[in-house]
This record gives sequence, structure tokens and C-alpha cells, in this order.
Amino acid sequence: MIDFSQLGQAASFWNAWGFEPWRLEQMEGVYRRVTVKKGSILGEVARYYADDYIVFRHRGDVDRDWVYRTWRPAPDVMVHRFVFLEACAAARRTTRSFWLGFRGYVEVYQYTVKSTASARIRDLAPLIDRAWERAHERVEGREV
Repeated sequence: MIDFSQLGQAASFWNAWGFEPWRLEQMEGVYRRVTVKKGSILGEVARYYADDYIVFRHRGDVDRDWVYRTWRPAPDVMVHRFVFLEACAAARRTTRSFWLGFRGYVEVYQYTVKSTASARIRDLAPLIDRAWERAHERVEGREV
């Protein structure tokens, strides 16, 4: 079992970025839904969502494969991004489309704290790194 659940102790940090606690089967982490609006001179043209999951606690390949194989599309959600935290991992990304991409995608990433992130999760990697720092500052007795 891979366990980075100390990152969950930074609840106020995650809340500030729109995340909330998330749990499914053996997996634990945080989740947020981001709204993307496309506009023009005439107003809003399209609106869709992106779901981000940062998974702190999981069973490694078993859970990553389960998400990749069984995750289903949701109405108006264009992408479901799962970032599985690993002790040491090569930056890996696997993507699956639903109905040739018309119903969205599921993307599964592996990320090691304080490492180089894939270009597609560069918005999430600094948040993970900062939460890691905050969790360790609390352990050492310093409060941020």
C-alpha cells in the first residue's frame, strides 16, 4: 500500500484551491471540478468540466489499472485526471478516450513529490509539492 496520506492533513490548503476529500475503494485523496468556459463576442459558446483527482493512498498498479480500465464518462466532463503519488516513479501517463474523445478522456499519471512533472499536470505538481512542504513543517513543529 502506497501511503502519502499526510498530505491530507493540509485540508485548509486543499480547500483554498477548490479540493475536497475523496475516497473510493482502497484509494484516498482529494478531488476538484474545474469549469472551463469558451466565449466569443456573442457570449458563452461552450462550457465543460475537468475533474482532478490527487490520490495519496492506493495499491499501486492495481488501483491505477482499475481506474484506467473501469472509469466511465460523466455528463459534460471532458477530462478526468488522476495523479497517483509514488515514492519513486518515472513520469508515466496513460490516456483512454470515451467514444473517440466525444465523451471525454481519463488520464492516469504517476508523480513523485518534488520531481519533474509531465507538461499536462504542471498545474497540479506545484500544489502537491507545497502540500508536502506544509505537512512536513507541521511534523517538525513549525506551523505555516
